[in-house]
Amino acid sequence: MSELKVLIEKITEFGVNPEVEVKDKTNVLKRLLVEIYLEFLNVNFEFDESDYDDEPDFDYNEILKNVKSNFPDFGWYSSVLDSNKMEPNVEVGIEDELDDLADIIKDMLAVKWRMENTSEDDALWHFEFLMRVHSEQHMVNLLKRLKERSE
Repeated sequence: MSELKVLIEKITEFGVNPEVEVKDKTNVLKRLLVEIYLEFLNVNFEFDESDYDDEPDFDYNEILKNVKSNFPDFGWYSSVLDSNKMEPNVEVGIEDELDDLADIIKDMLAVKWRMENTSEDDALWHFEFLMRVHSEQHMVNLLKRLKERSE
């Protein structure tokens, strides 16, 4: 879990610090997303039956403001809504790189809080759950978008 905690600390920095000082932020971000995704694919925990307090409500608007400061060129992009449909006129939606990253960071801040305030198994369960139901799709979308940006 120590590797996951380091990765979470690095990626959440983009949402809590408006001026992260790293070279080539986009490549650093891509690497962090991939490494966190790998941790998700390999997560292993035992369910913790203990009753813990809920994590605090992290301010999405503040996170979004800091993400925008760190990635000022991020913005809107289009995506196919259902990639399983194979027809000439697929339905296209609008996505937002800033929202993708802000949502990922908000979820990872919740996991980080659990790492520091509950048990390892509780934190890992929440990590797996938040990834599976929310952050995984944002990660996949953002990684695809960042790849397309570099072409």
